Amino acid sequence: MDHFGRLLKQANNSMMRHFDQFARQYDLTGNQMAVIDFITNHADQEVFQRDIEHEFEIQRSTTTVLLQRMEKKGLIERHTSSKDARQKAVVLTDKALNIASACQSYLRKEEEEFAQQFSAKEREVFLKILQHYRNI
Repeated sequence: MDHFGRLLKQANNSMMRHFDQFARQYDLTGNQMAVIDFITNHADQEVFQRDIEHEFEIQRSTTTVLLQRMEKKGLIERHTSSKDARQKAVVLTDKALNIASACQSYLRKEEEEFAQQFSAKEREVFLKILQHYRNI
């Protein structure tokens, strides 16, 4: 019998290598591309570091390093929140906004190509399995 956990890890590694390969042309990592996509999809609201931590289920220290690197590359800035002066909102720079649509198009294309390989029922079962493992 196949080991689901190991296969999920291998699939994740393969997917991240694929994302990294695309992102490299923009001097990004796959994770940075995903953060740009997330912030772009929430352009109607302020996004904070904790929102990124929650969305990607990553630790605060990991998120801090990720955002610091993005800041060094000129992809994000941190602005004082309009609602709470103690908070810093994560805002995309013009540089990131210029590549955001390419990142979004790529991610959507990948998702569509993946989905086309399976029936609706197979996708439903697959999502149920992934949600189970995510909630362990």
